[in-house]
Amino acid sequence: MDNRLNPLIKIDDAAGTARIDVRGSLTQASRPGLIHEIQRVRRMGISGPITVDLSHAALLESSALAGLRVDLNALDSGTRQAPTAAAPGVLLEVMSNRDHAVAESRPDFTALTNPSELSEALQAAGLRPLSDYSSDELLAASDSIFGLLDDPAGHSGQELLARYDAIGEEIARREQAESAEKHPSSSWPGMASGM
Repeated sequence: MDNRLNPLIKIDDAAGTARIDVRGSLTQASRPGLIHEIQRVRRMGISGPITVDLSHAALLESSALAGLRVDLNALDSGTRQAPTAAAPGVLLEVMSNRDHAVAESRPDFTALTNPSELSEALQAAGLRPLSDYSSDELLAASDSIFGLLDDPAGHSGQELLARYDAIGEEIARREQAESAEKHPSSSWPGMASGM
């Protein structure tokens, strides 16, 4: 497998922004190279947002994308040894603007202005809220969407990321609720009896 990023870096000095178009492959092996390019752009004095366009990547591994998000969060929080603490962040584009415009102009796209219509539409489509899914169903859905992220040309990347994030939030919510049930903070054993 070809692990070259083939990045095309465009810098707008007047606006203080930069764009990195990845034309090659974003894999676990090439991800450190992309982080290095982002840090290099920051060291050049770019103080505005850096946009990383992955919409034209030849290959986009979902595990590399997830790792990239973790790396970027670490850069933004200043936990890495790089002068990026004051930087406004890095924007990831997974779907091109042209694809986004096509997706929004589809005839089956319907805006729901009434929240009750959403429930009715979901029921009519045979869909249910994530809170109704079993833990096994959530993990299977997460794995399925994670696999679809490997092919940026095949699906709407932003929509898939949003669904993946929603599933992750539901799993985290359940883990927090389970942890709260196991470790209630209301009282210590023996304190309720007045000891």
